[in-house]
Amino acid sequence: MPFWYFFAVPKLPPEVSHQSNVVEVRKYLASEGSAVDVGTPLVVIENYWAVMTLKANGKGILRKTFFERGTSVKIGDPIAIIGSDGENIPYGKGLVSVEITQRKRQKPSATRESS
Repeated sequence: MPFWYFFAVPKLPPEVSHQSNVVEVRKYLASEGSAVDVGTPLVVIENYWAVMTLKANGKGILRKTFFERGTSVKIGDPIAIIGSDGENIPYGKGLVSVEITQRKRQKPSATRESS
């Protein structure tokens, strides 16, 4: 597997995004050296609004994880490296999918009453 790509924290859905653009790594669900397929859960992250699971959108091997549990990471920062054959890299779509696994709080409505 001569190719690789960064597995980064994606832009979060509006209903759980936070103005700080920071999440906390709760735990990695896969170990370095594990096989990765489309939909494989790799890491659990958390912010003020929710707990989320990040899943792979391509096939390969989890080569390296970067952070310890409890580390704060910015949106867009890489949190792992996935080794992959060129045809298995998910070109043209997000490298990561987000599943909201627990809502901690409901965001207030953005609409205001007009007087």
